[in-house]
Amino acid sequence: MNKNKVLVQLCIPVTGVSFDFLLPRTLSVIQATQLISGFFTGMTGGAYMPDDTTVLCSMEDGKMYNVNSSVEELHLKNGSKLMLI
Repeated sequence: MNKNKVLVQLCIPVTGVSFDFLLPRTLSVIQATQLISGFFTGMTGGAYMPDDTTVLCSMEDGKMYNVNSSVEELHLKNGSKLMLI
């Protein structure tokens, strides 16, 4: 596995769908949110439409991630579970 990337599981509770994503450690949370939102919009044929309030959170404790933090700064590791709400 590439040490510059982390494999996370991401779920969108409103759809019940989850996927594994390989995220660069240098990617900011806002960039990851935009990337993942775009992916899910395409996968659902537009049924999922994110807005300005869409946030990336920890699946374990529901904590919202700071949009300015990077994947590395959040200490996300392979297998981390996230949700997009």
